[in-house]
Amino acid sequence: MKNAYRTVALVFFMSLASSGALFAQSDLGTISGFIKDPSGATVPNAKVTVRNNTAVERQVVTNDSGYYAITNLPPGLYTLSAEAPGFQKFQSTDNKLDPSGHLSIDVTVSVGSATQIVQVMASTATLQTESSTVQELITRQQIDSLELNGRNPIWLAALAPGGRRWRTLTLVLRRARRTSTGPATRRT
Repeated sequence: MKNAYRTVALVFFMSLASSGALFAQSDLGTISGFIKDPSGATVPNAKVTVRNNTAVERQVVTNDSGYYAITNLPPGLYTLSAEAPGFQKFQSTDNKLDPSGHLSIDVTVSVGSATQIVQVMASTATLQTESSTVQELITRQQIDSLELNGRNPIWLAALAPGGRRWRTLTLVLRRARRTSTGPATRRT
C-alpha cells in the first residue's frame, strides 16, 4: 500500500514538473537573412545590427555563408543596418516583427566606401516562404467588431486556422440556452 502511494505521488509530481514546459510559449521573434554583394556572392564577416524604438539593440556577424540570425527579439519596428569592409553601409527601417514571428531580410550591399549609406524603407508586406505556418496579429479593433455575446474571449479560438467556428458557436449557444432557461425542451 505504501508503494502505491509513493507511485501516485511520484507520477503526480512528475506530471506537475513537466506541465510547465507546455505553457512556455514566447512572443519573441527572429530576424535573419543573407548579406550579398551586387554579383550575388555572399559576404562573410559582415556586421549586422538591429535596433527597435525602445532601444533594444543586437549585433551579430555573418558566418562564412553570409547568413545571420538574431533571435529572442521582442515584437516591434526594427531598423537593420549592415556593413562590411569595402562596401557601403546598408540601412533598412520600419521592418515589422510580429509576436513569435520570423522576419527574413536579405541585404544586397553596394561596393563603395563605408561612409556612404544606402537607406531602404520597408513598406511592402513580406511573404513567408520558409515555412507553411500561418501567423496573424489580431488587433483590438477586430476583437471589438466581433459579434460575441458578452465578448467572451474563449470564442476567439474560432479565429484560429482550423477552428470550427459554427459548430463551436452552436454548441456554446445551446449550452447557454439550457443554463439560462432550465432544461431544454424539444419543440414539435
